[in-house]
Amino acid sequence: MSVPNHDWIATPAELERRTEAWCRGGELALDTEFVFERTFRPRLGLIQVAADDGIALLDAVALGDLQPFAAALAAGGVVKVLHAGAGDVGVLRCATGIAPQPLFDTQIAAAFAGLGPALSYGALVSELFGVELSKHETRTDWLRRPLRSEQIRYAVEDVEHLPAAARELERRLATLGRLDWAREDSARLSEVEEIEPRFAWRRLRGIGRLPPAARSVARALAAWREHEAERLDLARPFLMRDETLLALARRTELAADDAAGLPGFEARRHVGHVERWRQALAHALGRAEEFDEDEPRRRNRQEIEERERLERALAAVVAARAAELELPPEVLLSRRQRERLIGRWEPPEPISAGLTGFRRELLGADLDAAARREIGPAAG
Repeated sequence: MSVPNHDWIATPAELERRTEAWCRGGELALDTEFVFERTFRPRLGLIQVAADDGIALLDAVALGDLQPFAAALAAGGVVKVLHAGAGDVGVLRCATGIAPQPLFDTQIAAAFAGLGPALSYGALVSELFGVELSKHETRTDWLRRPLRSEQIRYAVEDVEHLPAAARELERRLATLGRLDWAREDSARLSEVEEIEPRFAWRRLRGIGRLPPAARSVARALAAWREHEAERLDLARPFLMRDETLLALARRTELAADDAAGLPGFEARRHVGHVERWRQALAHALGRAEEFDEDEPRRRNRQEIEERERLERALAAVVAARAAELELPPEVLLSRRQRERLIGRWEPPEPISAGLTGFRRELLGADLDAAARREIGPAAG
């Protein structure tokens, strides 16, 4: 199997030389390959770059320090093109301290171009150019060297058609008058939202089914797990699974012999952490009151019904506008975005105050009218 032409960058001097050239260009197509199964932080194996001077593969394992590449990521005159780039942005930020910008995400652009939401890169290349990519290395160890020719081909293909795809999508979106929409949503990818360890409990599914006292203990345990997993650079489930944490939050103590009976316990992963669990539970019980204030206010039945009506009304507005534009409603304003809009709404401000950019212009007036119909004058 032949491998497309590329340059392998494995020395600091070559990385600095190429970065200087990339900072003078107008566009960089980027992708990353990393391993993120067992560790708290992603371990970067490869950065693929497609630019005017060809395709380069940055060997993150050999280079170690990727700080010189940060200049290209931060260069304001260089558009960084990615596909489904949220994960790549986070990995690059972790490796260099810089979240790349400005951005153009071809998955976002494809959605606004009417090619469907969450379109894979392979499907996009097939749709635009009739080229079928080989996708057989999606689960591989990108840290092991040397890489096989199949891995290198896969890595090169992930950026080989990306610049052309971006140009074609820009052309289509400009015709539709939606290019600024794609740029606006792409820009948000660099706005990395950090969750403080204190609020790590928000990731816990099922915490609402615990008794109130146990919920406070669970919040304290989640904060401990976040700190400890980061300290050990260990994936959260390898330290303590969610179901284990929730079960532990119902207890007042943990004996070493009891740990194996907890849901989610796996001896090969967890037996070495049992003493940590025991100490963490004792600590969480002592700190539980600190987390009582994080208890969400319980809505009464009237509030719940009112919220449900409002969600249905907003969904209807979005669906009608999306149908006019021949777009899926989730592309225009997803259910999660609507729920966040409702959750942050503070009447008498109009509900559209929580929107920005093209969505406010496109949907604001109709959403405000729907809110007034459902809630009344208090809706603003």
